[in-house]
Amino acid sequence: MKKILSGSEALQSRQEFRNINNLGGVDVLGVRLWFDRKIPIPRASNACFGFDATTGWTFFDLNALHDEFRHEPGTVVEVDFYHANQFLPLADEEIIKIVRGYLASCISEFREAEIIDQSVVRVREGVTHFFPGSYQYLLPAKTSFENVFMSGDWIVNRHGSWSQEKAYVTGLEAANLIVDKFKLGEKANIIPVEDDEEHIKFARMINQSVREVGKSIFPDIWLP
Repeated sequence: MKKILSGSEALQSRQEFRNINNLGGVDVLGVRLWFDRKIPIPRASNACFGFDATTGWTFFDLNALHDEFRHEPGTVVEVDFYHANQFLPLADEEIIKIVRGYLASCISEFREAEIIDQSVVRVREGVTHFFPGSYQYLLPAKTSFENVFMSGDWIVNRHGSWSQEKAYVTGLEAANLIVDKFKLGEKANIIPVEDDEEHIKFARMINQSVREVGKSIFPDIWLP
């Protein structure tokens, strides 16, 4: 989005679009490995923690998730690292060695299997970084351009979803705005997120009360 903004004088002329320069993302490393044999993976999606202090990662069984790999003779695995800035400068061979070791820590069969193909993708600021104070810089779905509607992670909405789910939901919301504008088509039905549990509501109320007290004591600069 920042690249689009940097190349468009029209977008740069509007404060709402210039504000996105205050937003950021975390670096992502995506590694796809093809193994020479089928390795039993209990779950198709596996979130992993405790390997690196600042980095989380997930590995996916693509044989189970993607039709194109369903009948592969060997196992195809996707490994994604988030906040992976310390990994990006490494050579592909070093990254593959690390990934293989991590996988083997989870499922020992990966240690003996042979890698027959591989792909390493590095994406700077590839995943949205939500931080205190960032909400004020998010874009509205309906912009100051009459014919421009927005969807994605950096869009304000009240649905309560985040990440991929939020991108999907805001896409439906943008489509509904277009239906409203042109009076053509049928609106998508957006299922609301379930209400928070009572202890979450209570914690949010306490947090809001603390913030209000803090604002009455400290300048706004300390509480973005």
